Parts: sequence; structure tokens; C-alpha cells
Amino acid sequence: MHPHLDKLKILIIGPSDSGKTCIANYLSESTNMEDIGIPRATQGVRIVEFELSHLNVNDKQFKVDIEMWDCSGDHKFESCWPALRLGVQGVILVCSPNTVNAAAREMELLYNYFASQAKLSAKQCVLFYNCEDDQEDLESLSLSPTFSKVSQVAVNLKTGGNRLKIDFSNYVISILQAINKVNVM
Repeated sequence: MHPHLDKLKILIIGPSDSGKTCIANYLSESTNMEDIGIPRATQGVRIVEFELSHLNVNDKQFKVDIEMWDCSGDHKFESCWPALRLGVQGVILVCSPNTVNAAAREMELLYNYFASQAKLSAKQCVLFYNCEDDQEDLESLSLSPTFSKVSQVAVNLKTGGNRLKIDFSNYVISILQAINKVNVM
């Protein structure tokens, strides 16, 4: 029997068309691989719930319920942002090569609103750079120094999905450590 931890509320945010829903679907295993790469605008927010089991923290196995809030990148939903931010414990920022030029200021705005103002630490945030080409690297992202402490991970769902699951598990562990849900001794 694994110790079971409370539900974690994680927002997945970023500019429109950056692939947030594909990543959320992939992590929650609620997608067909054929759907990957077909952007569909999310209206407001979509909540995906799933369980991460076998999280290994200091040789102890944990099971965590994830409540992932897949948020629209469209600013017409800004009036919902206070409700989205309420009780948030983690923020995944997503951008992609086709949104990267517009993304720098947008990412800063989203980070400030959803992470800084919610008093989250850098460990409770991660930036997924959703690219289809393994050659594309994070160096091309010209993000502000705000992101120097935030983990930045290149994501390729077509070839590196398993890597994404490992990166996501490590990210969840860092949230748990940041909010002291697991003993890190």
C-alpha cells in the first residue's frame, strides 16, 4: 500500500496554440497519439484528473491525485484567472516554436500572475518548450531572468513522450517537497 497524498492542483498555461491540451492529454493518458499536433482552442478551462502512482521519493513509493487545469491562452478568459489561481500548487508554462516570439512577454505575465502572486516557489513551476524537432533547444528562448530558477524542459510528444512522463514525475516530486507533503529527510 502506497501512502496516498492529497490532490495537487496544477495549472497548465501559455499562449494559444502552444500545445497545452496535447501535453495535458498525454500526461493523463486520455489521448490517441493520432490527435497529437492538432491544435484545438480550449474554451476557458478544462480539468483533467488522473493519478500518478509509483512516485519514488527517498525510496518511498507515493501515489498522488493530480487535478490538471488546462487553461485557455486566450485573454478573453482573463476574468476567470482569479478562480483558476485559487489554491494552485503548481504551474506548467508551455510555449512552442510558433508561439516563442510572442511568448517572452506573455510567459512573464503568466508567471507573475499565476506563480509569483500565488506565492509559489520556482520549484513549483516548470516551463515545457513543446517542439517537434529534437534539434530545437531552449537556447532559442529569450526569456527574462525571472525564469533563471525555473526548470526548462524541451518536450517532443512524437518521439519523447516517455521522457515527458519522467520529467513530469520529477516536477510533481519537487512540488511535493516545496509544499512539505513528503518528508525529504
